[in-house]
Amino acid sequence: MQRIKEYAIVTIATFILAVAFNTTVLPLEIVIGGSSGLSIIGQHFFGISPALIIFLCYLGALIFGFIFLGKDKIKKSVFGTILYPFWVYITSPLCAYIKTFTLNPSEVLILVIMGAIVSGIAYGMVYKIEYTTGGSDIASQIINKYFGITIGTSNLIINAVIVIAGGAIFGWTKVLYAILTLYVIGLATDKILLGISYSKSFYIITDKVDEVKNYIHNDMNQKVTELDAVGGYTNKGNKVLMCVVPTREYFKLREGINIIDEDAFFVIMDAYELESRI
Repeated sequence: MQRIKEYAIVTIATFILAVAFNTTVLPLEIVIGGSSGLSIIGQHFFGISPALIIFLCYLGALIFGFIFLGKDKIKKSVFGTILYPFWVYITSPLCAYIKTFTLNPSEVLILVIMGAIVSGIAYGMVYKIEYTTGGSDIASQIINKYFGITIGTSNLIINAVIVIAGGAIFGWTKVLYAILTLYVIGLATDKILLGISYSKSFYIITDKVDEVKNYIHNDMNQKVTELDAVGGYTNKGNKVLMCVVPTREYFKLREGINIIDEDAFFVIMDAYELESRI
């Protein structure tokens, strides 16, 4: 039953990705990297179907992944590798339909952002169940294994080369759209994987521990935890205050700490999951 659920999620997500591809990056010729970017370049020069180019890229990545990574590493990429090119082919008429419209710059921008958001949501759905859509994901893992470059950096290098090539072919304005698209996709993917943060966690180092604690307790009506810490350079003991507040009270706490102790040092991070235990 779990496997059926996973396959259903990948099926829906790859369909969404294909629709976004055929309604945004392909008709607008925005090369965003990966096999999708290569397919736009291939269609421009040789008139080859993007679906076919994507399938051949994915198939090649799958074969190399099997050789260099082993079947256990790529088994969750096989389903997406087959489905995504299939959906790109099925939804390809959407590209011709979008091209019938004459879009002004603001409409292009809206279309790009909406496509990126939808794509990011789809990627997040796939990554959350630990599947991938294949392609450059596999290539990044191979580079990471044999050259010691992190997967994130490997993916960045691959996409950067393809995006720059797209800029040289279609114009550098399209590169700006590509960067925007990749950025929004990353944000949307993170929101699906991590959730929306409604809270902020504060780690505070201050010489006025009691005053800050009282402010958090009495003025903010929030709980605070006192941690023992040792300076890595001085080897001196310090107290670190840790608390979590709703995002709407972020500025109030930050300004309150600065008023109490202008020399206070604090780190602020998003807090995604809070669990109360009695």
